[in-house]
Amino acid sequence: MKKVKLGNKNLFSLVDDSDFDWLNQRKWRLSTQGYAITGKKKIILMHRLINKTNGITDHINQNKLDNRRFNLRTVSGMENGRNRGKNKNNTSGYKGVSWDKSKNSWLAYIKVNYRMLFLGRFKDIKEAVKARKKGEKIYFTYEHA
Repeated sequence: MKKVKLGNKNLFSLVDDSDFDWLNQRKWRLSTQGYAITGKKKIILMHRLINKTNGITDHINQNKLDNRRFNLRTVSGMENGRNRGKNKNNTSGYKGVSWDKSKNSWLAYIKVNYRMLFLGRFKDIKEAVKARKKGEKIYFTYEHA
C-alpha cells in the first residue's frame, strides 16, 4: 500500500503499490465531496479510473480515499445506496431506525427496490435494531467487507 498526495494539504489517498507510479504522474486534489480527483475541464475520479468503470464504483469500507483495488467494486445505484452510512441527521445511531414522537416508539424500516418497507414499531431500540438487521439479511444479497 502506498499514499498518493492530494494537493497542498496533508491529505493522501491509499492505493495499491502496482497503481502508485501511473497515478502519481497526475496532480490529484480533494473534491468538495471528499474524493480524489484530477483534471480541470474534465474531472476524473481516482476510484473510477482504477476500477475502470463508467458506472458507479463503490468504496466497500465507505472511506472515499481508500482506493485500493480490493476496496472498490462496480455496483448499481441501489447497491451503492445500501452501502451508505447512516444519514447525518440520524438520531438513533443506527441506519433504518428512528424515533416516532407521535407514537412514542422506535420504527424499523428498510429501502428495497426504491420502496420503503416498514419492519415494525418497538418500545425498545434494541428490538428495532434487531428487526432492521433481520431485514438486511432477508432483502440484501451481498455482505459488507
